[in-house]
Amino acid sequence: MKLYSQESFQQNAQDKKRELIRMMIFAFPCLAVAVAGFALRIEPLCTAGVILCGAVIIFLYDAKLGPQVRYGRYLKEAHSGLSRKTLGTLVRIGSDPVYTDGVNFREIILNIYEDMSEEGERRFLLDWRREMPSEWMNQDIIVTSHGSYLLEMELAAEAKA
Repeated sequence: MKLYSQESFQQNAQDKKRELIRMMIFAFPCLAVAVAGFALRIEPLCTAGVILCGAVIIFLYDAKLGPQVRYGRYLKEAHSGLSRKTLGTLVRIGSDPVYTDGVNFREIILNIYEDMSEEGERRFLLDWRREMPSEWMNQDIIVTSHGSYLLEMELAAEAKA
């Protein structure tokens, strides 16, 4: 099961554009107040408008636009480098988010040793927006990854068929 397609990149670009437009719409009235205060030579009004405009831009960037930008950076990085396939038994699916490089992930643990010793456990990161089928628990799966980021996964039994 491939986790990302060209639609993922397009959706992220649309989300970034939407959030940028939203930020500009909310910041425009504050900027208009600052310009009016400047034109009318009312220093407190101009100062308040500039402060409010800055506060709106900072808040909306941190809350809405920034995560989209970081997610786009993650998508670009994960798909622009070497990838490798790993066969292992799915041991654990994390329930808590792992925040890495500005993106939330779900921790996936595979054991690559046949005797299931603890030294064989490998940690992979699955995008929080994606789901790992719970029925795959304790089954052999093949994952394609870039570093520790999962790009693709499939059951080993289906891959052989």
